[in-house]
Amino acid sequence: MLQIPQDSSTLVNIIGIDPGSTTLGVGVLTVNMITLKIVSSTAWTFNGAKLNGNDSWVSEIHGDRTGRILSLENSLLRTFVHYQPMCIICESPFIKARFPQAGIALTEVVAAIRRAVMHYDIWTSLDFVDPPTVKKAVGAHGKSQKYDVRKKVLALKELCYNGEIPIELLDEHSIDALAVAYHRLIILRARCI
Repeated sequence: MLQIPQDSSTLVNIIGIDPGSTTLGVGVLTVNMITLKIVSSTAWTFNGAKLNGNDSWVSEIHGDRTGRILSLENSLLRTFVHYQPMCIICESPFIKARFPQAGIALTEVVAAIRRAVMHYDIWTSLDFVDPPTVKKAVGAHGKSQKYDVRKKVLALKELCYNGEIPIELLDEHSIDALAVAYHRLIILRARCI
């Protein structure tokens, strides 16, 4: 059983990520490690083309995609430093056979996410979960469409959502990121039984 030192906080953060080369969803669950209940949650989406850290010289020399991905990486690192997560989990990229070139961009994004995690804390692992497993964690069918997953996430009252953007207005990337973080919590609960 997990033993928590008496002089430490019982609250930890779990960060879930929905990767994308233009937009990247982030979901944060703050969890009481004694009860394994969610105390609060928040989510948002980074748009790599609109981030302040998007250095124009990187885009000029290496292309727009590289500039966006670097901006996403830097924004994630700042997020990790702010939230000090115990767990970081990312949805595995889904590569469509009709668009194989998208796989290259997603591979670069995953590498950027890994670099951000390593710059945050070399001892923190980056875990991955496949999309059907994430869908099942929130009660949707493994082959469900985005709107079904959204409906299931919005129905999770235990999320205790208190983000700046109202949960009903979150885009699909933010919703997916919350679902990814929730999946990790389900795993933690199963291990502590």
